[in-house]
Amino acid sequence: MVAAKSNLEQQHIDAELAFLRALPQVQSVAALERGEALLAAHEARLSTEDLLLVLRACASGCQSAGRWLDGLQFAQRALEVCRRSGERGRALDRIPFLAINGNIHSFLHNYHLAVRSLREAIMIAEREESQVDIAKLSLGLGAVYSRLGEHDLALTLFERSEKLAREYKLTSTHSGALNNIARQLRLNGKIGEARQTVDSAIELLAGQSQPEWLPYLLHSRSEISIAEGNADAALTDLRAAATLLRQFQNTPVLLQVLADSADLLAQRGDVEAARELLLEASELSQSASLHDLRARVALARARLARQQSDTTAALAAVDEFLVAQTDANAVELEGQRIATRFVEEVERTEARGRREAEAVSALTLRLLDTQAQAEKAAKLAARDPLTGVLNRSAFENAVMRVAAGPQQPVTLIMLDVDNFKATNDQFGHIAGDAVLSGLVDRMRQSLRANDLLGRFGGDEFLLLCPGVGPRIALAIANRMLARIAQEPVRYENHEISVTVSLGAACAQTKSLPALSYLIKRTDAALRRAKLAGKNRAVVVRVNV
Repeated sequence: MVAAKSNLEQQHIDAELAFLRALPQVQSVAALERGEALLAAHEARLSTEDLLLVLRACASGCQSAGRWLDGLQFAQRALEVCRRSGERGRALDRIPFLAINGNIHSFLHNYHLAVRSLREAIMIAEREESQVDIAKLSLGLGAVYSRLGEHDLALTLFERSEKLAREYKLTSTHSGALNNIARQLRLNGKIGEARQTVDSAIELLAGQSQPEWLPYLLHSRSEISIAEGNADAALTDLRAAATLLRQFQNTPVLLQVLADSADLLAQRGDVEAARELLLEASELSQSASLHDLRARVALARARLARQQSDTTAALAAVDEFLVAQTDANAVELEGQRIATRFVEEVERTEARGRREAEAVSALTLRLLDTQAQAEKAAKLAARDPLTGVLNRSAFENAVMRVAAGPQQPVTLIMLDVDNFKATNDQFGHIAGDAVLSGLVDRMRQSLRANDLLGRFGGDEFLLLCPGVGPRIALAIANRMLARIAQEPVRYENHEISVTVSLGAACAQTKSLPALSYLIKRTDAALRRAKLAGKNRAVVVRVNV
């Protein structure tokens, strides 16, 4: 009897896992419900691979249900499983959970944590040469930058995603990238281009059995129609989007669509239809995590009630708004708690790694019999001993690894400290070393996770920025100039003002094998910046 019962349970587990594997990789409330049931009853019988499958279904499903905090818990639990398993193949397994982690932190307005998670996922994807993951992750990271108002950077990431998705025939990601490009174009006032782009994306999804991006595209097209003054077309698209979202059970996006529809109907005087949509939205937004949308719906209900002189309904809506504000505080606090615990665990792991590396270094030094051997080992080290950045040899090796990767725009920047000799003469060479160390600290604050920074010699540094064209290169250079000149470097009792000049050469990765030529072009641009008065940047294009 016991064996028969065990066999039946295993058959049930296998059937549920097969159901989850067969689902397209979209947010699904059904997958969340099945996944939670499996964890509650049979977690001990799941292999590591199956446990990660179930956790992914739950974490992704929580996004569809608007259960942000639960989604964070599932994603971070999965990341811990990956860390403890320690298998080489688990690197790629981390990517979807880092992506979910980043997306949820973005919804919770923890943008620094969102960028950190998505950047880490992109680094893994680039190391594993997974262009499919890079396409999807660029889409998510671009959305975060768009919410932060970094529209140029967001557009660059969306265009990168669109290019890769088109190349690898990723229809869903391709349509998602086009959707976000269209939204950026609309925000930039380019309404005609936005409409062409969103129409192309909708056409791309024609005939798809699971058009997961279609409601998003219809929502975007409705916003474009509103900008064009065509409320009827906007309402048609919003109704179609709402129907699909009810089918997909995607609560957060459905709430936005219902609220937008109610706004349009109220403007046209159809108060009763607007009220019905807002009541539906109120019933759907009871989760504490959906406080932002619930607050918006409550305010819309209050306005409608005031127009109708319905004091009781208006007060009830205001009460709901106040409850949403209370939930917002609680969710924000809990989100910070979860994030803090996660960051602390990451820091503990990194600290263990540093201790292990220090132990290895100490052992290595003990094995060096003579000072000559120690000096030889120092020369072979990849890091500049003063600033900790890559030395010239290690920088060149790293550049060649980028050259061997996928074709993309790159920018090489040369940086030189203005009047550095005068600093050494006035304050001494130790003060000059302090200036260089402080300079590197400030430069790192302006860099992305995949940028390469190396010391070229003396007070000159080289910086390679993959995926960066002239427009972004100039923005990075100006941000670096401002950060470096923002305040003096403090050494003993002195405050030493520091500015730098930058020369940048924008090219393609196919040009990187001719690194010496690129360096000459950046050096020439740097000299132009010096001659133009210093504390400035000159950017040039290079075709090799």
